[in-house]
Amino acid sequence: MTKEEKIAAGIVLSEIKHNGHRRAFFHDYSRPGLYMVTMVVAGRQRLFGCIVGHSRGKRGTADFPHLEYSRLGSQIIHEELSKISQFYPMVEVCKVALMPDHVHLLLAVKEQLPQGKHLGSIVRGFKTGCTRAWWKLQDEAVMADGVSAMTVAEASPSGKRPVLFEDGYHDRILMGDGMLGNICRYMDENPFRARLREEHPNLMQRCLHLWIHDREYAAFGNLFLLKNPERLQVFFHRKDKKGRLTHLTPEYAEAKAQLLQRAEEGAVLVTPGISKGEQGVVDAALDDRLPLILLQKEQITDYWKPSKERFYACATGKLLILSPKLMPGDSDYERFHSLNDLAHDICIATDTRLLRIG
Repeated sequence: MTKEEKIAAGIVLSEIKHNGHRRAFFHDYSRPGLYMVTMVVAGRQRLFGCIVGHSRGKRGTADFPHLEYSRLGSQIIHEELSKISQFYPMVEVCKVALMPDHVHLLLAVKEQLPQGKHLGSIVRGFKTGCTRAWWKLQDEAVMADGVSAMTVAEASPSGKRPVLFEDGYHDRILMGDGMLGNICRYMDENPFRARLREEHPNLMQRCLHLWIHDREYAAFGNLFLLKNPERLQVFFHRKDKKGRLTHLTPEYAEAKAQLLQRAEEGAVLVTPGISKGEQGVVDAALDDRLPLILLQKEQITDYWKPSKERFYACATGKLLILSPKLMPGDSDYERFHSLNDLAHDICIATDTRLLRIG
């Protein structure tokens, strides 16, 4: 429904509230829905606990990576979460994934929220409760040292007590059972992925300012793949010169097999995987853990993470994901369709520079 249609239907748009990380501009967040909400601790402080275990640990045992709660983390799990349904009986907390510096909540809004309330109201109340719990624990620690609790606020440059979370939050609207299952698995595996990144930091580097040839990129994965002297572009048109679907032709099957063989011998495949022919090579390379540089239109930011399959490919050191920065005058359409040209540039580039900015 368009904005004009909503107005005609009598929907009050002023009640459709959003935050700085909104995903749906005209979604009515006061109505029933299923959401994954992510809130990040200010300054990425690791206040909720620490991850113990190792990536080789057996699932279901104490050796498998999991979060060992701090006092604050334990209080959030056992006290603050239940307050959401106390204040909003129509809201169910279906799942929670607490990490050292952030929290994911899977929330089901089962009925229309009260007048003037929306998803942001629920999140704001939860964040406020967690912040107050944090203050109380700080006060107890300060008082145990024989110092006035007011000292904490007075020590702040603003004279105010700091808040626990960063401003805003990220929300994702879940639609369909398949999406729900993927999100639940993602939440369950958070500690494991975090431990994997800690154990293999060189294979999962995040670089937001990387120059290749004359273009700036953001990157995630094994940057050493750019140093490989043999980089092969994977490029297939959707149809061949005879008008046949390329990925269904015997010529494609032969070319695909040759590319994969070269990768097994040490070459790095480079592609955005746009056409079905390119995607077929990407899927095979990921399945067989072959060296791959993958270009994508989606921006890589401080908090961006690859999908499960690509994350584990990064963990083996076989994948680097690149996202070109938008250049002045570039349209989204032009940027998407220039990815194969950029793949060609990456294959022949000799000049790669990391920029340490910010």
